[in-house]
Amino acid sequence: MIHEEVKKIPVGLVRCDDYDEDQIHQAVREAIDLTGGISRYLKPGMHVLVKPNILMGADPAKAVCTHPAVLKAVCQIITGLGCTITVADSPGAGIPYKPKNLIKAYELAHYTGIGTLPGVTLNEDTSSRAVSFPEGFFVKQFEIITPILNADAVVVVSKLKTHIYTGMTGATKNMFGAIPGLDKPPYHARLQDADSFGKMLLDLNRCIKPVLQIMDAVDIMEGDGPMAGTPIRLGAILASPDYLALDIIAARLIGFDPISIGSIKEAAERGLVDESMVEIRGVAVEELANPGIKKPETQLPGDSSSWIRTLLRPVLHRLAGSYTLHPNLIKKNCIRCLKCERICPVSAITINNGYPGFDVDTCIRCYCCHEMCDSHAIRLQPGLLYRILRPFIR
Repeated sequence: MIHEEVKKIPVGLVRCDDYDEDQIHQAVREAIDLTGGISRYLKPGMHVLVKPNILMGADPAKAVCTHPAVLKAVCQIITGLGCTITVADSPGAGIPYKPKNLIKAYELAHYTGIGTLPGVTLNEDTSSRAVSFPEGFFVKQFEIITPILNADAVVVVSKLKTHIYTGMTGATKNMFGAIPGLDKPPYHARLQDADSFGKMLLDLNRCIKPVLQIMDAVDIMEGDGPMAGTPIRLGAILASPDYLALDIIAARLIGFDPISIGSIKEAAERGLVDESMVEIRGVAVEELANPGIKKPETQLPGDSSSWIRTLLRPVLHRLAGSYTLHPNLIKKNCIRCLKCERICPVSAITINNGYPGFDVDTCIRCYCCHEMCDSHAIRLQPGLLYRILRPFIR
């Protein structure tokens, strides 16, 4: 019997140790070329939506957003093919999706100059439309920002970071920015664990169908990302036609078991992707991987041969409310912007004398408040059970 060979999904992996624009441009083009070249995904005359990770706008040195040098290189390669571009994202859920907030985010992320490139526009259209997706496994309809719906193709330019809720944020998670800012909290209210949230992200990506993924992993974020972690140099640019394949390799680069990421786990269970289907082209993962990358404090360990970890893990999931970290205010850092109150999907935050207070019994541990606090005024506070048990499961 002749067995049909499984078609491999290419992931281009290129070493790039600096944000020098010439080096970045060369690395981005090489990564794309390793997967078949830009003309495999786009044709002259197309209008392309380029989707970076803006989150809420931050200086490039903080490794919060897609670096402007990477975004610029992607835009130049696409316009060089004869396409036009709209750069668009809906920043984090604590920020109203308004033109003035988009403009401010572009300025903070140093994207303003990219909008002056020939054929490139920074989006200021904050309209959105409901999109039916009956083939969704978990979600059948999404509210999507209009620029994505008006494009001929979508190209995602993500940033590799650890994430206090999903473990890692990369290509798949980046698409959550397709949903308007204040429409995001209800998803957290409905999907109160990382696996369920991953199922939603999988449906969202299947609905939008991006044609190409590029990942900025030159400087990444470790620790309590995606906002409050620490920048660290990894030195990589990745590209792939497939968001899941890209995230599998990104996870390996930072020492995660890919199956520990909810979206990858769900996709594997549904037969959509398997690590054996991914073909690395370019540098070997082992040459750039840093398994010592600090994981978020919220991250439960993955598979382990330790019997005590095996026994404790299901218990901890049942005791999530008392074991997991909960938000706590660092008052001296609080600027009273009230983003945390706006973003909370279950109204667990109330304002007293201008400062937020947290109801730990109502809190669902989505950590959106921590994620969106750019003044670092919210710490994740361990409870007694956490302090007692954590040494046994690290």
